[in-house]
Amino acid sequence: MSEQIWTIKDVIDWSIPFLKEKGSPSARLDAELLLCDVLACRRLDLYLDHHKPLNNDERSAFRDRIRRRSQGEPVAYILGRKEFHGHEFRVGPATLIPRPETEHLVELVLNSFPDDTEVTGLDVGTGTGCIAISLKKARPHWNLTAWDISRDALQVAAQNAEKLEAPITLEHKDALKDQSWAEARQAFDFIASNPPYIAPAERTELPVSVVRFEPALALFADESGLIFYRTLAQKAAQSLRKGGKIFLEIGSSQASDVCLLLEESGWQNIAVHQDLAGLDRVVTATAPLT
Repeated sequence: MSEQIWTIKDVIDWSIPFLKEKGSPSARLDAELLLCDVLACRRLDLYLDHHKPLNNDERSAFRDRIRRRSQGEPVAYILGRKEFHGHEFRVGPATLIPRPETEHLVELVLNSFPDDTEVTGLDVGTGTGCIAISLKKARPHWNLTAWDISRDALQVAAQNAEKLEAPITLEHKDALKDQSWAEARQAFDFIASNPPYIAPAERTELPVSVVRFEPALALFADESGLIFYRTLAQKAAQSLRKGGKIFLEIGSSQASDVCLLLEESGWQNIAVHQDLAGLDRVVTATAPLT
């Protein structure tokens, strides 16, 4: 941009084709969210005050955000936050960005227990804490524990729990280790997880914004993306009370594989649930009777 007067409308009009050229699939939304962050305003205000000029500091801050976005960095990381299930969560390089599809898992858990029931639950691979914290906000009387192998992710989850006034128990655990499950024997009424489920061979099929910026530890899983589901199918039941349930977010092509793993381990009432796009998104089951 030159040293002329640049209004809100000018910078948006400039940013949209620039971001489109750089590959952004949501250039207008990206530009508006980033400008709102700079100006500390609502998106509506951009249009109510579209003739308002930006000062040098505002223009510089906006250019920096646009530069980062043009290099593929997700808007959520630039802003440091992402909305999920009606709450704003802090995000950072140690955590996946919460996706709207995961809200379906949260709703399935909430709808599986009476509102006034005291429930204990475990969120495996919590990341930002969005699943456990959203459940706690909706059911303050529930007792929720969240595991993650990443201490940095747990720190982000702790910040979110404090910010949203949703006390949960955070534990540094490796869900692939037998000891983690042995230490939590018959402790929970349900286990929920959005584990890593992308096969390493699929790396080249992912958007640059995912591969370059989101943590590989939370994305990729061995055994063609199924190792966590295999472990959960074999080990999670011992940490559930009688009649306990499991809720697993899956990749849209993994339903049959995940259902088979659960069936082979004796899980009951196995069901596949679709998201709003009609894609297989969550598998639920009841713990084996023995």
